[in-house]
Amino acid sequence: MAKIKKTTLYVSGMHCPSCDILINDKFREEANVVDVKPDFNKQKVEVFYTGHLNREMLNSKIKQFGYEITEGEIREVESLGKRIFEALGIVVVVLILYLIVKELGLIPSFNFSGNLSLLTIFVIGLIASTSTCMATSGALYLSIISRKDSSVASLTRNDMGTAIFFNAGRIFSYGAFGFLAGLVGQTLITNLKFGPFLTLLAAIFMILLGLDMAKIVSIGSIIPSGLNKAIFENLEHKLLRYPRKAPFFLGAITYLLPCGFTQAVQVYALGQASPLQSALTMMIFALGTTPALILVGGLSSFTKTSFYNYFIKTMGVLVFAVGFIYFSNFTSLYGLNINPFSSLSTRGVESLAREENGAQIIEMKVVGSGYTPNYFTVKKGIPVKWRIDGVNVFGCQAYLTVPKLGIQRTIQPGEQTIEFTPEESGFINFSCGMGMYRGRIEVI
Repeated sequence: MAKIKKTTLYVSGMHCPSCDILINDKFREEANVVDVKPDFNKQKVEVFYTGHLNREMLNSKIKQFGYEITEGEIREVESLGKRIFEALGIVVVVLILYLIVKELGLIPSFNFSGNLSLLTIFVIGLIASTSTCMATSGALYLSIISRKDSSVASLTRNDMGTAIFFNAGRIFSYGAFGFLAGLVGQTLITNLKFGPFLTLLAAIFMILLGLDMAKIVSIGSIIPSGLNKAIFENLEHKLLRYPRKAPFFLGAITYLLPCGFTQAVQVYALGQASPLQSALTMMIFALGTTPALILVGGLSSFTKTSFYNYFIKTMGVLVFAVGFIYFSNFTSLYGLNINPFSSLSTRGVESLAREENGAQIIEMKVVGSGYTPNYFTVKKGIPVKWRIDGVNVFGCQAYLTVPKLGIQRTIQPGEQTIEFTPEESGFINFSCGMGMYRGRIEVI
């Protein structure tokens, strides 16, 4: 029996549990490698092997995914203070550029309530596909096609079929799990009143993801992902035994990859509290990752440029901003507004109360896009009848919360009325259970 040897290799670019999975898979492709124990936190890999270990071959297997075997232990080149200062500099530059193009009227107004459009979700998928987290999906994809070159021009008919099945599996799986997340979210928000908790959870995930992309913290070392990782590896090894069925099902299990981007969008989909809306969100996200997955080899040169480093950090700042907006949604549920931009999106369609039989009548419809009108003016000391028509009730907008009045109510299809008497002048804010759809009643 051949003697088993052990060596420790240091691999730059490792920063999350998905990196461990990819390195483990690629190193095990060598016939004489017996076991692999990667540790992304220390950016090192223990390799158990027989005979001679070809370091150059191992390096060539992982370089196209943004990793590289180095000589000696890897230490942080930049201090934490420098990385924070750099991130703050990016914030200033992005804010100045936004104000300039906004003043010139070159871009439309943005929604600062945290309600992401499907186009935004698609763009997040595109960004996610350039990260090393998603490189594991790319490695799976390359492992089941015959070609060595990853340019589209080299795709054979069989390879194209494999690519379609792999990405179809991803889109189907993300949609199915998104549907389940919507069902769970619907129960948590409308029945168990967990809307604020989901808002806070989404904020934490997005803030950590932004800090991870800005190279300030490692989300993989904070959020437990051992169970996901174990399930994925177990299923992966079993599915690879069935080459004809593998593409679709391997694509499907990438939903389980411990990727910060995927986890953040999963929590967002959970908070939407609508099975169909959550399913569509996850499918659009998966669709956004598709182009880069097909071109995964061609992206390797881009990921090694200094521009890519600043691109990821800039995207991290933007993701952090979305997380901050979600955190402000959470605080707004308790009457505390910490979002300086929220006033830009609070006042929409306005309505004056009309008086009828000694009461003030305000009327609002609940539709797919939120509340309309969402700004009312009433007089102090006169009873208010707030008539709400549930026209298109689904998702988190079906759960109305008014912190100042102590009102938490699930909106039903059809008409319903909330009655109260405003005792003091000022503002009464209301929102959905996640704080994404908002409105205001001004008392004069």
